[in-house]
Amino acid sequence: MGNNINWSLVILGAILTLVGIYLGFVGAEILNIPFVRMDLVPIAIGFCGVLLVVSGGSAILYEKGKTREQLIMENDERNITINQHAKSKAFDLMTVLFSFALLALALFGYMNKVSFFTLTGIFLLSQIYFGYQFLMSNKTM
Repeated sequence: MGNNINWSLVILGAILTLVGIYLGFVGAEILNIPFVRMDLVPIAIGFCGVLLVVSGGSAILYEKGKTREQLIMENDERNITINQHAKSKAFDLMTVLFSFALLALALFGYMNKVSFFTLTGIFLLSQIYFGYQFLMSNKTM
C-alpha cells in the first residue's frame, strides 16, 4: 500500500515539474488566475514537483533496501509504540509552535487575511481530526 502512494507521489511530482517547466516557457498568464507574482508561479509549481519526486523516490529507495531483519524490527510492537509516542510528542510541539508562529506573523503584518484564515482553518481541521481519532481510539480500546 505504501509503495503505491510513493509511486503516486513520484508521478504527481514529475507532472508538476513538467507543468512548471512548461509554464516557465509559455508564461503563467495562460492560466487566467490573478497571482500576485506571475513570474514565481512556474518556479513554485516546479519546486513542489521536485520536492514530491525527491520525497517519493527516497521512500521507494529506502523500502527497497530493507533487509528481512529490518522489516521484522519495524513491525515489532515495541518499535511501533515508540514511533507513535515520538509522533504524538512532535504533534504536541507542532501545535504550540504553529499557533505562536501564526499569531506572530499576523501581529507583525507579514500575513494577509486570506493566508491567515487558510492556515487557521488547516490548523483547526488538524485539531478536529485529532479529536476524532482520540474518540475512535477510546471506543476501540
